[in-house]
Amino acid sequence: MSESLEARIARAKAYPFARHDHCFLYEDGATRPLEPGPCDLTGRVPVLAAGSNQSHEQLRRKYGAVPGTVIPVWRGRLSEFDVVYAAHLTGYGSVPATFQHSPGTDVTVFVTWLTGPQLERMHETEGNYTYDRLSRIRLALDRGGELTEAYVYSSKVGCLAHRGGCVAIAEIAAASRRFPALGQTEMLGAVRDRFDPGAALDDFIAAQLSDEALRRERSRRLGEGSLPLLYARETVRDGLGR
Repeated sequence: MSESLEARIARAKAYPFARHDHCFLYEDGATRPLEPGPCDLTGRVPVLAAGSNQSHEQLRRKYGAVPGTVIPVWRGRLSEFDVVYAAHLTGYGSVPATFQHSPGTDVTVFVTWLTGPQLERMHETEGNYTYDRLSRIRLALDRGGELTEAYVYSSKVGCLAHRGGCVAIAEIAAASRRFPALGQTEMLGAVRDRFDPGAALDDFIAAQLSDEALRRERSRRLGEGSLPLLYARETVRDGLGR
């Protein structure tokens, strides 16, 4: 059964969706907490989740049709970064996330440990991003220890500029945050005010859900005034998406 327009509008406003407050194992759509102790990561690579990929709900959307999917997901705190809004709109109507350098900030992230086929599936869903390697990072893990290298999806068009600067995603926790933060509904309202001031927010969202050309035009215009990503990275793969 197809999703109703009302449900799609609610989904757009719910980004970055429900998230656990602990490390967990995703297995065929279900999750359970990861207990302390060894975790077999053979053949897996650590991919940092900035926004919705932190959510077990989003993982279910992306991998629900792939039976036998098992993904360890570790929680941690990434130093010198924050999670901010990217300068485009998703196909489901939200303003999504990207990482940005932020001196002194520690942001909560999740590490998805992906196999080769799982990574290819993730690439299919990240068409507005490049797949990059981060080196010399400091990611303190809830399980103990830290990672100094990981992979990440970086926005191709950069960060959304609002009142001259980047805007952090309020739903993603961070310590010593430097950027102003807005929730998804507030950010969608700010985008609405830029393109269709006075429109009811649900009507604004519905319009871009119903008209792909309109959504793409709004994304293009958001990208025109975007701010650059200010962290060092090595692009491993471009041309993602289906």
